[in-house]
Amino acid sequence: MLWLLGQDPADPGSWPRDLLTAHPPLCRPCAARSVRVCPHLRTRCVALRVRSFGLAGVRGALYAPGNPSPVPVGAVGVAFDDPRIHWVRAGQLIMRLREFTVADL
Repeated sequence: MLWLLGQDPADPGSWPRDLLTAHPPLCRPCAARSVRVCPHLRTRCVALRVRSFGLAGVRGALYAPGNPSPVPVGAVGVAFDDPRIHWVRAGQLIMRLREFTVADL
C-alpha cells in the first residue's frame, strides 16, 4: 500500500523511529494530486510503499469527567493500551508503518 507522509525525504534519519499516521493509504494518482494541491505536502512529503502495518491507536477528542457531563480537554492520539482511551471520542485510527521503502510519485 502507498502512504504519503509529511516527512523530509532527503533526511530519513530525522524521521521518527516509530512511524505512526492517521492518514489513509492512497493510490498513486491520488497521492500525486494531493502533493499538487496541498501547500503542506508541496514543501515536505515522502511517499512510502508499505509492506507491513498494523493498528496502533486512535486520534480524537479527549474528555475528562465533569458534572453533569464530560468536559472536552483537547485533541489527542492514544494507544489502545492507554487508560485515557475510554475518554476519547475517536475520529481516526492510527496506523503503525513497519516495513516500507520510499516510492516515487
